[in-house]
Amino acid sequence: MFLLKRKGDYWLKLSRTLKTPERYQVELYLFAPHENSFSTWALGEQQFFFHSLTHSFSLLGPSAKDRIDETDSYFLLSPHYEIMCGSWLYRYTASMDRLRQQFQTVDTLSDPVARGLRLSRTFAQRLRKSSPQQSKQQRYFRQMDIYFSWYAEQFLLESMTLEGFKMVDEELQQSVQEFLQQEYKYRKDCDYLSDFHGAPTRVWNRMSLYRRLLEYPTLLRSKIIVLGAGTKKLVKATSTVLIMALFTYFLFNARNTGQQLSLALLFIIALTYGIRDLLRDNIISGITRWLRKGKPRWKIRLTMPYTKKLLAQQLVWLEYRQAAELPRLLLERSRKWVTNENRQVICYRSRLHLQKTALGHDQIREHLSLDCEPLCEMIGVTRHKLFVPVDRNDPQASIEVHPIEKQQDYDLLLICTDADQVHSSAQRWRLRLSVNGIVECKSRDAHWPQPESREIEPDQGS
Repeated sequence: MFLLKRKGDYWLKLSRTLKTPERYQVELYLFAPHENSFSTWALGEQQFFFHSLTHSFSLLGPSAKDRIDETDSYFLLSPHYEIMCGSWLYRYTASMDRLRQQFQTVDTLSDPVARGLRLSRTFAQRLRKSSPQQSKQQRYFRQMDIYFSWYAEQFLLESMTLEGFKMVDEELQQSVQEFLQQEYKYRKDCDYLSDFHGAPTRVWNRMSLYRRLLEYPTLLRSKIIVLGAGTKKLVKATSTVLIMALFTYFLFNARNTGQQLSLALLFIIALTYGIRDLLRDNIISGITRWLRKGKPRWKIRLTMPYTKKLLAQQLVWLEYRQAAELPRLLLERSRKWVTNENRQVICYRSRLHLQKTALGHDQIREHLSLDCEPLCEMIGVTRHKLFVPVDRNDPQASIEVHPIEKQQDYDLLLICTDADQVHSSAQRWRLRLSVNGIVECKSRDAHWPQPESREIEPDQGS
């Protein structure tokens, strides 16, 4: 199952861990409140795939039961050292992000602050207990040490700015202050202070760059191959052959009947060629899409960082459909929350095949990130206002004016089918979007059949 996290005002991130080299299929359906015009003028399929949806994979390090001693010489060599430390950083930042989300939901900040402080101390001790010897590893260690110190400080400083921090017991507040002072002294001793100086925007951009450099050794390299290019060329060549054959037949037929080439005939031929050039691209695209209906649009080769060893292959489908065109099982289940069958649905499907040697030492973390900003831009700003009297029993009471924020509801359905499972599983969330970002994201019942109630449905080209 996937874990959903919010990243900023517009981003949603779904993550899970792949532990065995099997075939994994993920289907994502985004039910939009828009109807037929959504796909044609607002957000194209290719634009959505390359700009709004990110499907990536990263190395998470060895599993707990298979993890060997971290002082083993195997992990002290590059690139294993960078992969190991990068996986540490990912686990740490993921835990801290979950604690940061609790700032707005818990009654007291004592628990998330105490846990964040404990995680930061543990990570610092684990990272700094030994310094690498190779120059490349020393640069990587320095960048990670600086970024961790800054990230931990930002978490604690953010918690101190919240109103609930005053209710935290004095001992915990003192521990936070001591940790911050220790970090400042450590930076001074290690000559890190220059990386923390400068304008706030410059410091933020510098730390963001460090984050990308630290994640680079753990991210699997992807090479996207567009499928269907050969079919499009074949359709284009066939259409050209047919049109030229018709014109040749027409000219020979006109000559055999004794007609002379006139300006009117030449004008008709030129006009026909112009109409052909005007409509040819649309005709070729339409025929190509019809021939490739139900087939994958992209093929992605995932390779190991540094070694470029092939780790997995991924096939990707993406298309817009109406709710009434969905597969039978999905249509039956979605009718419980979809009332308008003309609603546009963004259908994304990924089929991943991991090589048998893919998980020899590391687990793989799968990430699905959805950028909702293009969807929010389509909502627009409203100028409507709601007027409410302060006291309805007093005719002379003042009137409050409440501006209305336009919002739209999306349904996000995620279906997972693994090779070792007989049945598929589904998760569903209700997204409420406004022009300023994600207003609400709540888990909902997908009304999906339980494993004992059915056999897995055959693939219906979803």
